Amino acid sequence: MTQKAVNNAKVLYRLNISRSDVEEAHKIFTKAPFLLETLTNPVVSEEAKEVVLDKIARQSGMPELLENFMKMMCQIGEIGQITDIFNCYYEYWDKMNHILHAKVIYADDKAKEEKEAIQKQLESIYPDEKVVLSEETDASLLGGYVVRVGYEEYDHSYEGKLRRLERKLTGR
Repeated sequence: MTQKAVNNAKVLYRLNISRSDVEEAHKIFTKAPFLLETLTNPVVSEEAKEVVLDKIARQSGMPELLENFMKMMCQIGEIGQITDIFNCYYEYWDKMNHILHAKVIYADDKAKEEKEAIQKQLESIYPDEKVVLSEETDASLLGGYVVRVGYEEYDHSYEGKLRRLERKLTGR
């Protein structure tokens, strides 16, 4: 993601458009990839792009502010990054609303019994955040689990323990 996408996402957030409206707009672009092709096509006039966005906004019930934002993205040539802008918007929205996303990677279903303890531990580490856990399974961990929160990683897997033991024994 580019810095422009991040900046545009922050502008979108500051317009006080609801997250659900942004999600609906994102769905439209996801379901109709030809729409983005049309809006980024230099042969299509600005007026024609505005007509397309007007129709979409009317049919979907999109707020006028969001429609105008997308028109501005067309005018400044940033509409091609609209998916990245939406994704950055979600991240920024979560940050501003104190929602922390964490991923738990289990070695097997047996380790999933730890989920409640992991949730409580993360809530104690990040007391001002609402922690949202997503789950994944990776048999290469051999056992246990790994928790990833942003750039932090808490490795409680057998594979990680073996790696740490190897480093200790070899002096690295």
